[in-house]
Amino acid sequence: MRKICLFILLPLLLATCKRDDRERLFEILVPNITFEIPAGLSGGLPRVFELDNLSSSVIALAKNAGIDTATIVEIRPRAATLQAIQGNADYSFLREVVIRVCRSGSNVCYATDEAFNIVYYDERRIGSRINLNPSLPNLRRTLIRERYKLEILFYLKQGAVSPTAIPTRLDMIFEAVK
Repeated sequence: MRKICLFILLPLLLATCKRDDRERLFEILVPNITFEIPAGLSGGLPRVFELDNLSSSVIALAKNAGIDTATIVEIRPRAATLQAIQGNADYSFLREVVIRVCRSGSNVCYATDEAFNIVYYDERRIGSRINLNPSLPNLRRTLIRERYKLEILFYLKQGAVSPTAIPTRLDMIFEAVK
C-alpha cells in the first residue's frame, strides 16, 4: 500500500513544482545603514531599533533602467549583512535577529513585514559579521513608495548581556522582478 501511495504522490509532487519564470529587472542596494547596539542589553523580550522615513530608491532605479513601475510584480529580499563597524566586536550574545520593512509612519511593523532573519540554536561564537537569510514576502507595496520604515529586532540568548556598545552597519539587497 505504501508503494502505491508513493507512486501516486511522486508524480503529483513533480507536477506541482514549477520553474520560476520571473525575470529580474534590477537590484535595489540599501547600503550603510548605521546604528548602535547599546551596552547592557539583557532579557527575553526583543530589543527593537526603529529607523523611520528612510528613502526608497525604487522609483529612481526603475526610471534609470527605463522600466515602468507598473511592470514590477514583486520586490523580494535577496541578502542582508550586519557588520560591526569596529571589527573586533562580537555578536555572540544574540540568539535571533529579525529585520522588518513596513510603511513609513506605521506605529509598528508586523511579522508579515519580515524581510530578513537569522536564528542561532547553538552556543557557537558568531563574530563581528552576521549574514541574514531572506524571507518570502513581496515588499512591492512598501518599497515602491518614496519612504519606508525599518525595524531591527534583537533577541538575546538566555542570560546573555551585550558586553559593550557596538556600532553596527546594515547592508541589504532587494530585487525587483516582473
